[in-house]
Amino acid sequence: MRKPKILRSATLGLVSAALVVLPVTAATAQPLSATQAPAGAVIQDELVVTAALEETEESTLPASVEVIDAAEIEARQATSIAELLETATGIHVVRSGSAGKVVSLFSRGTESDHTLVLWNGVELNNPYFGGFDWAFMPTEGVERVEIVRGPFSALHGSDALGGAIQIVSRHGSGGGARLEAGERGYRRGAISLGRELGRLRFDVAGHFREGEGLEANDFYDGAEGVASLEWSVGRSATLGLVTRVNESKLGIPRSSGVPSPNRRIDWQERQVAMPYSRTMGNWSFDAQWSATTMESAFADPDDAFGFTGSDTRSEARRLRTQAGYRFGPDSWVAFGAEAERLEVDDRSVFGVNLDGARQETSSVFAQALRRFSRVTLDVGGRFDDSDVFGSRWSPRLGVRVPLGRSASLRASYGEGFRAPSLGELFFQFSGNAALEPEESESLEVGFELRKEAWRFELVAFDTRLTNLIDFDFTTFSNVNVGRATTRGMEASAALRTGRIEIRGNAALLDTEDQVTGLPLLRRPEERASLIVTGRLPESTWTATAVYVGDRDDVDPISFGRAPNEAYVRLDLAGEYRGFDHWRPYARLENALGESYEEALGFPAAPRSLIGGLSIHWQ
Repeated sequence: MRKPKILRSATLGLVSAALVVLPVTAATAQPLSATQAPAGAVIQDELVVTAALEETEESTLPASVEVIDAAEIEARQATSIAELLETATGIHVVRSGSAGKVVSLFSRGTESDHTLVLWNGVELNNPYFGGFDWAFMPTEGVERVEIVRGPFSALHGSDALGGAIQIVSRHGSGGGARLEAGERGYRRGAISLGRELGRLRFDVAGHFREGEGLEANDFYDGAEGVASLEWSVGRSATLGLVTRVNESKLGIPRSSGVPSPNRRIDWQERQVAMPYSRTMGNWSFDAQWSATTMESAFADPDDAFGFTGSDTRSEARRLRTQAGYRFGPDSWVAFGAEAERLEVDDRSVFGVNLDGARQETSSVFAQALRRFSRVTLDVGGRFDDSDVFGSRWSPRLGVRVPLGRSASLRASYGEGFRAPSLGELFFQFSGNAALEPEESESLEVGFELRKEAWRFELVAFDTRLTNLIDFDFTTFSNVNVGRATTRGMEASAALRTGRIEIRGNAALLDTEDQVTGLPLLRRPEERASLIVTGRLPESTWTATAVYVGDRDDVDPISFGRAPNEAYVRLDLAGEYRGFDHWRPYARLENALGESYEEALGFPAAPRSLIGGLSIHWQ
């Protein structure tokens, strides 16, 4: 079994060096991220960048925003972003098997390719067939995860039809490393480090992991490295460089229910971006150039139908600039432009499917947030012009009205779209160059209460999806014939004191495929989660529970519609903090030993015990 040797060896070396050498000089070590709850019994407001063109407090925006911070990531001992999103309000995560297999995400019942994914402002959705596979996104070096629900094409363009999720990297002074191991050959090592050297600041993070699944040829080996540099140019400007490299290899144990002992996928992903920002009085200017490359190599020498190999390469290049002017703390206007170029190549043993298929899009956008006495108004819009699908205008409007000192009422309307992917447009035989973008219209109203240590939110939404792209079996091509509705209610509550945090949410969802009249597949009508974290002077303990209700799915044998039963999953995690810098920890995943399938035909992992040791230094 081949391993991603370069990244794995480099990360392992760094982790080993840190665990052996650094304790000698880390007598007063502190963690890289904050892991203690605030001393006061007040839930702090978060500054967010995904739901607005300017950095804005989430409580100011008339939008459904949720932030998962570094303290929660560390307390839960989460190693992947998908684990964190399992407990996000209105989000449903579906794993198609053991670690490394495809992980899909459904936001408010929209399709798995209807959520835009950003990493430090760099779009990660794959141009080939849209969407993003969450299987390969770890938590190392992550400061926070921002989740906004509802259409946000008015700010971000295509793919933000159902929502947007952004992973923001950490900047700080200090570092940490950890090694852990568990059942089925699981081993993982990780490191993060940040330093300031005069006007230069750098941060690096990385991990390697390897392990087996539940049967033969069910392995998943991966490694990732992330690095960023930021240079202060004078007093008011910064120039940066951020990069990410991921290498993963996994075995596919079955094909159509038949064992496949040699089927595998090799995945490589690379992002690089150069951000620039400057402030001049009330004015701000930001620009970023970014490039993303994704490569997938499939091989199965034993395939009964002769599909023994295929290779795909996707590329995206983007340049985005914007300017903003602040009238006051809660009032500003921002505007900008973006240029994008996508390209995909795909070849298999049967021939060339895509040979340099391209799409170019230019965009302009603007947003204004203005507070008038007690009312806050949010207005935004974006115009996208593509050389393939034409042009689209995406508006968004929101209003927030305070009710006394602690409560507020908000409402918003937005439209979104997802451009047809290059695979849907040009793939051999099934492609249709005349496809139109998928579109959405959504209206939501919400009530929010914040009072010292408490926070409560109740939201109702109604979304209509049109022009959905489906495969027509009579013409064997993709066509715009799908229509659907998703509506529901979401409730969330949080309590934070000096030693305990409780955060929970529940969602009711009603979906309908308006072509068939049936509920959309893999969308549970009921969903809930609860996270309880206790922080004692010398230890931290976290219990995470997730309930997923009954939903319809696809039978893996007959490929017909079949019911998938509800399940409850409980994860437990604990860390001892009595030493100056060493921290032993353990977690018990699926502590109840629940037997369930997130996707029919793909059993979830049984109860698993994982233990490890971490070190933090300043």
